Amino acid sequence: MNSVVIELQQEAMNRSVKTSDLLRKAYVVARKLKLSEFQEWIEHELNGYKEKVPDYRIASGQIRGWNPFNGWIPLMFEDPREGEAFSKRACGQSIAELEHIIDNGSSSLHMPYPQEVQRKLCQGFGYDTEISLFVGQSALVKVIDSVRNIILNWALKLEEDGIMGEGLTFSEKEKNSASSTPQNINNFYGSVSAPQIQQGNQTAIQVASTINASSQDISEFIEKLKDELESIILPPDSREELCSEIATVDSQLKSPKPKALIIKESMKSIRSILEGATGSAAGQLLTELGRMVLG
Repeated sequence: MNSVVIELQQEAMNRSVKTSDLLRKAYVVARKLKLSEFQEWIEHELNGYKEKVPDYRIASGQIRGWNPFNGWIPLMFEDPREGEAFSKRACGQSIAELEHIIDNGSSSLHMPYPQEVQRKLCQGFGYDTEISLFVGQSALVKVIDSVRNIILNWALKLEEDGIMGEGLTFSEKEKNSASSTPQNINNFYGSVSAPQIQQGNQTAIQVASTINASSQDISEFIEKLKDELESIILPPDSREELCSEIATVDSQLKSPKPKALIIKESMKSIRSILEGATGSAAGQLLTELGRMVLG
């Protein structure tokens, strides 16, 4: 009987096998071996991401606005850093959805921005209109290819550890080997970042961000955020989380040895919370924060 691990390797190298089908077979292997971390990753790839996404799912595109006379036209930014920040977004769709887009010959993926972000970006046009990020097909192919490579590398690692499987059955020895050998998914695809926006729009995905600003810039932003806090409309739990992140940044900025990583993560959380807020102040603050961000 054939080894399911060897079959995974062969199918990962066979372009005629859909990546979504490859994921389902990998899920069976991960579940039988009780590799919960891989199970969770595969479930996200099959069903889509709702919170955080792996770095390989960050895609760059062109920001365009709808012009009733000329159709979709590019939006230009005076500050290149701001344009760079808004042109990178996390693609949270399932692998099957991405395969469907490519199979139907679509040249790009149309990703609308949240309403508050659109209102602020519309100032560059001088009138209200729809603004979206257009991600090329090649970026979607890269996501799918990354998933295929992860499965291939994982199957090779299983073979190296003596875990082969007979058909879809694994021996107790193989199961014990799998549980005792580290199978850290991060070793295969790297870090996880960029919380995703889901506001009744399955294609609305968060801008990826890494803070690139001075302590003075961050301090001034936090003070302005505190001043505008009452005018930002948020659910109670989100407001509480926002206040907590503000306090964290404040504390770090006042520390004799501030930790840049903590500040960066708190600022990214603040951005995520603001993107789910309503009110004009939220949109203005979000745009200011965008100027301190590089994808």
